[in-house]
Amino acid sequence: MKQMKKTARKFVAVLLTMVLMVSAVAVTAFAANRHNVRHYGTYVCVGDSVASGFGLPDYNRRGKKIVYKTRIKGSYADHVARDTGAKFYSLAYPGFTSGSLRYELDPGYRMKWWEEQELANFTGNVYTKKWLDNEKSYIRNTIKKADLITIDIGVNDSWYGTIALIYAIAEEGKIRGSAPRKTLEQELNEYGSWGTVVRNAMYYLAGFAENPQLWAKFWSAWIENLSTYFVQYQQNYNAIIRSIYRLNPDVTIVALSSANSFKFLNFTPGRASGSYKLQFMDRPVEVDLPYVGTVALPDTVHLGLNPVSNTTQNLYDFFYEPVREIWQYKKPGQYYYADVSEYELIKRNLAVPMYEFMSLDDSGFNPHPTLKGSRYIADCIEKVLPARK
Repeated sequence: MKQMKKTARKFVAVLLTMVLMVSAVAVTAFAANRHNVRHYGTYVCVGDSVASGFGLPDYNRRGKKIVYKTRIKGSYADHVARDTGAKFYSLAYPGFTSGSLRYELDPGYRMKWWEEQELANFTGNVYTKKWLDNEKSYIRNTIKKADLITIDIGVNDSWYGTIALIYAIAEEGKIRGSAPRKTLEQELNEYGSWGTVVRNAMYYLAGFAENPQLWAKFWSAWIENLSTYFVQYQQNYNAIIRSIYRLNPDVTIVALSSANSFKFLNFTPGRASGSYKLQFMDRPVEVDLPYVGTVALPDTVHLGLNPVSNTTQNLYDFFYEPVREIWQYKKPGQYYYADVSEYELIKRNLAVPMYEFMSLDDSGFNPHPTLKGSRYIADCIEKVLPARK
């Protein structure tokens, strides 16, 4: 009898152990596929620095250089690859614009001279014309392998033009409380830090806000700049998607929106005197936009506790809706759109490695997703994909 009880206890113990093991496996499987998303054979992440994991700990530990074609731990691509059980390839290149990517994919496209110049300037000449030409075959062959592609491109189109515009205007007039003007090229050569150059541009922008003439000139030029970007981006994006489907007709694509990387800027004009000279502008600023006509700038351009942040949010909202329509490419069952615009950004001033002589100090602005933001982006992607059967 005792032997039977002992055997029964052993049996129960073994059974409980098996139940716990099965439960653990089930929990692990659920954790690894939190949205019960379909599995894919090969996943390719296409994009720029946001797609690459730029600014995350696993990126920063790799030193003072641009990191591309690499799986960065904690990036949204890392999560998606794990959750879909896919073999992973990264085609995420920090600094890429829609023009750069189109050049790699579209045989009939020739980059404009200023696109080449911007790409070279802002990446420390990592992406030369020769490099781009040599990379084409790898990118196209990788696209052909994919069962699933996410595409995240376009932020640099507006960033590059904006920063270049700020420096161009800064050269024209002495701004009170700021150092002598340098050209963008001079600052890049001197500091070697994309983060530092952006930080200085923000100081210049605050200086513009104290000078009605420069302030008005900046906003009118910037809106014209953004409207030009919108037209070019639309052409580039449609060509990119067509090129991908030409290379791989059966692939599933998830297009990602972009966050407003300016929205966390905490910048007020008049930092030296406490004045808000922009309140005394005597007339609205009007801008003639191509394809649109004459547009009066919103009131937030002229005054507000934080005009830089307020106005960029206003303009972002204005341009976001038509750009969102571009992302809504029509190919039912193969093309999906994920709105990831609310992801958490790295808000503190941190210059992360951009190219080999980048400084790792608190001298820059880093508008990229945090680890938490990366997980959020992955969740948004997985929610729009078909469920696992």
